[in-house]
Amino acid sequence: MSEKFFKVPVERLLNKLIVGEHHGIKFNNSQWAMIEGLDDHRFWVHISARRTGKSLAASILAFSKLLEPRQQVMVVAPNFSLSSIIWDYTTDIIKNLQIEVDRFNQKDKVVQLVNGSTFRLLSANNRDSLIGRAANLLIVDEAAVITDDEYFTRDLRPALTTFPNSRALFISTPRGKGNYLYDYYLRGNDPEYEEWGSGLYTWKSNPLLKEKDIDEARKSSTRKLFAQEYECEWTTTEQQIYEVQEENHLTDLTEIAPKDRRFDFIAGLDVGYRDDNVFVVIATDGHEYFVMDEFVSAESTTSTLAEEIEQMISHWGIENIYIDSAAQQLKADFAYDYDIYCENAIKSVNDGIAAVQVLIEQNLIKFDIENSKHTYASISSYKWNPRTENPKPVHDWASHASDALRYAIYSHQKRSVGIYGAA
Repeated sequence: MSEKFFKVPVERLLNKLIVGEHHGIKFNNSQWAMIEGLDDHRFWVHISARRTGKSLAASILAFSKLLEPRQQVMVVAPNFSLSSIIWDYTTDIIKNLQIEVDRFNQKDKVVQLVNGSTFRLLSANNRDSLIGRAANLLIVDEAAVITDDEYFTRDLRPALTTFPNSRALFISTPRGKGNYLYDYYLRGNDPEYEEWGSGLYTWKSNPLLKEKDIDEARKSSTRKLFAQEYECEWTTTEQQIYEVQEENHLTDLTEIAPKDRRFDFIAGLDVGYRDDNVFVVIATDGHEYFVMDEFVSAESTTSTLAEEIEQMISHWGIENIYIDSAAQQLKADFAYDYDIYCENAIKSVNDGIAAVQVLIEQNLIKFDIENSKHTYASISSYKWNPRTENPKPVHDWASHASDALRYAIYSHQKRSVGIYGAA
């Protein structure tokens, strides 16, 4: 396409904008590529790392289009909370530059300028609201978080037929090769899709990011999660959270005897009021962790659960039990009625997952081949939820043993560091 899509010079517009105390904005390589992509392609898939300014750039492009008379600009996201960033950026620009409006409806998320242009925010969760719309510019924010592309093919693709020079911009970080957006991204290099283009931009496209900040993000994330969020790799985090392998992690642990003085014996307890209760026993020397035993029950009474745990404590010599901090009533009942004392687990979910992931990657967790089959099967099936913007595990049968394992290991690690200092 030879005709430029943006009639208002974006570079001139950037000089007029105010961010904090600074007048003028300078786009990075990723942000400029977004403009060029839409100038040259009717459909542009923009894959960009966290903290590279993709939402800000999309907001400025939306505003630039709104300055042209009688333009329809729509932003669609998985839900209103995820799309509020672009809405806030764009409406703040309108207010700061004192652009005159005929209508500003905060509740319905609609702004109409005096030149007849309209800015509208929509949620992909509400499919009925998408039907019948027309758009000169359609922006799909956090596109990979939306489950499938039916929202586009069924509801929004017709919206782009009203105006001959319309455009669609998909912006997101990756969510694995099984995601529909990966197929859209591949269209950028497929000659059968002449109107499509795509680009991928890692954290390095933003010169304002410091290596120190990236190193901190790398340390606080799992390897796969960092690769996805900052390196824009199409890793499939919807699949396994933990990359366990039978030959490395599943073994015969009979050489570790109950009450073996070489180890501390700890346990994690995940309480399922409607789901499984899972009690996981772990031996550790402070460096390696050996999953020795487990108890799994569905809707057990407190007395039955207490009886099983008492037997485990007596058999293994368990010193610390880390329980879901939401199960305070059960914790109290155990203490008062059965002399079973538990500590509240540290429930920083993603930090705990990252800690366990590091141990698994370094082969520092082993599972007994006979007595921890359910726990091993659970962490092998533990998955990320692809429908959330921030990483969050799926809550299903596999999450209970995975949670119990994390409660024990991560809480014991943090407790040991807090008392003795880092090794």
